[in-house]
Amino acid sequence: MFNILLLLLTNVLSVWGHGFLFDPPARSTAWVVIPDFRSCCTYYDHMQMFCGGVDVQYGQNNGKCGICGEPYNQANKLFEKGGSMYKGTSVKTYNQGQQFSVKVNLTANHMGYFEFRLCNVDSTPNSDATQDCLDRRILKIANSDLTKYSITSAMGNSQIIVNLQLPVDVSCQHCVFQWKYTAGNSWGTDPVTGQQGLGLGTENETFMGCADITIVGGNVPASTSSSMVTSSTKAPQPTSTSRSNQGSVPEWSPDGVKYVAGDLVMYAGVKYRCILAHTSFPGAYPSPVTWAWWSAV
Repeated sequence: MFNILLLLLTNVLSVWGHGFLFDPPARSTAWVVIPDFRSCCTYYDHMQMFCGGVDVQYGQNNGKCGICGEPYNQANKLFEKGGSMYKGTSVKTYNQGQQFSVKVNLTANHMGYFEFRLCNVDSTPNSDATQDCLDRRILKIANSDLTKYSITSAMGNSQIIVNLQLPVDVSCQHCVFQWKYTAGNSWGTDPVTGQQGLGLGTENETFMGCADITIVGGNVPASTSSSMVTSSTKAPQPTSTSRSNQGSVPEWSPDGVKYVAGDLVMYAGVKYRCILAHTSFPGAYPSPVTWAWWSAV
């Protein structure tokens, strides 16, 4: 009975589990940080790219998922090539073989682990990346041989920065970079040891995000002049970091402010009330996207 109750509880909690690839921005998230994407590709559910949920991913699709987190059996995938929100435009440029930082925003931490993959699609310009191609290039955590980055409860709900190593033998005009988050919040049984517990089974909630990037070969430096990598990739900066109990309502700040339930802020001329305690970071400004933290007053 305890196991059944715990399973039901974790399934309910999984509804609130949200996360997204922030830098480089996933196709479904690019509109949040890049103005050029807002007219075509605004997608408020970008924190819910979870393969349709556990029941769909494993009950209908044998564990498969679209490369960007959409259900594998969804006929018209918005963010894959041919979809209405696919642009195929590079959002970030890197140097061949360099170490680089990836930023992932979690609004609900369910532990588990991250993995990151890469697929060069230069030779197939009329096609998108495939999961088979991505699986052939699982990137290593910088200065290690590890490919899985563990998410602990101590990390909380925050922006998580992971340093990765790019392969020394890959350069591309168009590569697809994939983030995969295998959550540890589902009750299951380890198929090898038989041990039961959260995250031990083979059917765990999965989040994905895919970003289009460029990797410059040789000694050519990575350009930062692209329209996709400009100062406009950050949310407008506030002019004050004072809190709501100091008289007038302050502007929202991205600079690591610890907001608590009840705090009032202004953002883009709209007043918001904090409904869940959290620490702010760039890109997590009050809006319909961050409904779990902010509510318009």
